[in-house]
Amino acid sequence: MNPENKKAARERRAAEKEREKKRKTGKLLALIAVIVLAVALLLWGLSRSGTSGAGKSGQGSETESQSQDGQNKEQKDSSQTKDKKTSSSNTNQTDSAKTDPDYKAQKGDTAVIHYIGKVGDTAFYGGTGDYDLKLGSGSFISGFEDQVIGHKKGETFDVHVTFPANYRSSYAMKQDGQADTSRPITLAGTEATFTVTIQEIK
Repeated sequence: MNPENKKAARERRAAEKEREKKRKTGKLLALIAVIVLAVALLLWGLSRSGTSGAGKSGQGSETESQSQDGQNKEQKDSSQTKDKKTSSSNTNQTDSAKTDPDYKAQKGDTAVIHYIGKVGDTAFYGGTGDYDLKLGSGSFISGFEDQVIGHKKGETFDVHVTFPANYRSSYAMKQDGQADTSRPITLAGTEATFTVTIQEIK
């Protein structure tokens, strides 16, 4: 057999092996698909038989129960719709009340404030800023939020607090808002005054 015939024979055998491999793979995939389908049908059949009830004697009470459940659901849906309307109406009333110039901040409101903190006459670094303060949340130093409650949008007033004994130190604040590291300020246990302006009440 000449070399060209040998090469052709090898190529034919390789091609036949490849076709055989593809046939076997196809059969295996088909078998897996059949098994998956059979399991799915079995599970579906079991779930159907489990929900079909305990026979005719149970069907009457099941129908009555379904009817009662339907009525309860309708009543619940109706009640929830009324509650949503009432809640929405109350929210709208509360929101519109907060835009009234005479509205006073209450616990639970969010006061958008600008504040400047001072120890004596010296503004301290970190004591000035803007903040959306949820009144009653305890976000600020004890007593701060209580003194914001009762004030109106646009009002500027002083809040007097004493820093906790373990509060960090700071520095005097320069005109440009930066820390003046040559002038340290002890805040722990110190009385401070914050000048607060309420910009908005939400």
